[in-house]
Amino acid sequence: MLNKEEYITSGILELYATGALTPQERQQVEQAAAASDEVRAALEEAQLALEGYAQTYAVQPGQALKSRIMQQIEDQALEKAALEARPLYPAEQEASPYKWMFAASITLFLISGILSFYFYSQWQQAEDRLALAVAQEQQMAQNFSTVSQRVEQQELLLRMLRDESYKPVKLQGVEAHPEATMMVYWNPDQQKVYVDAGQLPAPPAGKQYQLWALAGGQPVDAGMLQVNRQPGLQQMKPVGAAQAFAVTLEPEGGSASPTLEQLYVMGEVQS
Repeated sequence: MLNKEEYITSGILELYATGALTPQERQQVEQAAAASDEVRAALEEAQLALEGYAQTYAVQPGQALKSRIMQQIEDQALEKAALEARPLYPAEQEASPYKWMFAASITLFLISGILSFYFYSQWQQAEDRLALAVAQEQQMAQNFSTVSQRVEQQELLLRMLRDESYKPVKLQGVEAHPEATMMVYWNPDQQKVYVDAGQLPAPPAGKQYQLWALAGGQPVDAGMLQVNRQPGLQQMKPVGAAQAFAVTLEPEGGSASPTLEQLYVMGEVQS
């Protein structure tokens, strides 16, 4: 069974918000939300995000059309009030066909105004439903892309763990940063290096982590880490020889040599 963090990041809460789940799956999500404050908060956040998206991209009808309809309704109401305030013809005169034709035209005019307002309302509701459907489709596409990326990352990690030519190197935090840790996967034959920097703290503004390969006592630049990107493996610069790997905090863009005072993690390559 998934833990709360995995359940929240699995994408099922977003699918619940878009209405793409079966009744049984929706019931499971609601039970999970009732049992966990974190799941409930994440579900509410997903629903608010989808609602906000629909409102942001809803297509509003033209102002000219709306003004014309409202003016037509107002004019009809004034004409009706004027007609009710006085008789159309003296009571003593016999009603003629023209009087009935005039009354019928007024009635049809009022009906046409009401129908215009009704169809305007229906059209606006249809526009709102279309915007919501588009938002749901885009959210589902984003969820699918996120899940696909995670699957690719897991498949890559599994291949490296099964491949004996890859050497996993665990980098531990130094005394000043004991909570920091990172994994390096290095293939000396192909000179390929992958890192998982998910447990490094976010760097301060204007700073960036830099990976170093230590070969023969000399540090070699192995590339800059993208800690704030989506979690997963990141491929670094090729490394042909290394007895150890280390990470330092450098100015954004990197340095020619490591700043030892800003050393965060380090680990030896096991022979």
